Amino acid sequence: MNTLAFTLGEHRSQLTLKISTYPNGNLAIKLYEKDHGILIFWETLTTNLTGIRPDYCAFINIKAADGLFPVWLSDNHLAEPTGQILESDGCLYPEYLFNGKELDALDHEGHTLYIRRQKGELGRRFERLYLALRRLAREINGFSYTDYSGWRCLDGSSSTLPLWIEAFDPSHGRKFIFTQKGPALQTTIRYADGTEKQRIYRRKEDMATELMTMFQEELRVYPPWSEDRRKRYEYKRQ
Repeated sequence: MNTLAFTLGEHRSQLTLKISTYPNGNLAIKLYEKDHGILIFWETLTTNLTGIRPDYCAFINIKAADGLFPVWLSDNHLAEPTGQILESDGCLYPEYLFNGKELDALDHEGHTLYIRRQKGELGRRFERLYLALRRLAREINGFSYTDYSGWRCLDGSSSTLPLWIEAFDPSHGRKFIFTQKGPALQTTIRYADGTEKQRIYRRKEDMATELMTMFQEELRVYPPWSEDRRKRYEYKRQ
């Protein structure tokens, strides 16, 4: 099992990652340090705050290791920020998207079990919507979202919904609510003046596409891939 170096003050540790899931299926990662051949718990890298996170996404335990985990993750190409930040008990926790190949190299057994756990889960069924939300959180000023899907009851409710995401767009004075009730997929848009619009979809891909269309003038434009880059990407996926 591979390890990663971590320097805290004058102490340099070789850390082993152990991958698992929280009870609601979210990615959980703990760090261990080997002492005389025995793994000793060192620190928890992730924290389980609220909602079902998309695949490979987790909030980072910013209170540990002098707050150095985000820099350490980036330096080791282990994860990158999604732009989603959640406040809890006066602390801001950033969400990071982990590199699946790197996780597999560090803990193949744990990563394999994580993949099996995620099959059929919500984050995969609404993958395009989550991708759209993560991009908007990165590129649109003030945009954020909270995921209440699948397991968490809303205030005043005793039941859960397979899809319930609330997104806030303060720069345009809008709030989005994405839901699924039975076979119906619905986007509700509430404006600062109290008005409201609703859209019903038959396909979940249309929900994500229309959301991105609303911001297309403000999103960064990326150059198209060259034919050589596209072939290399397809080769790696095989």
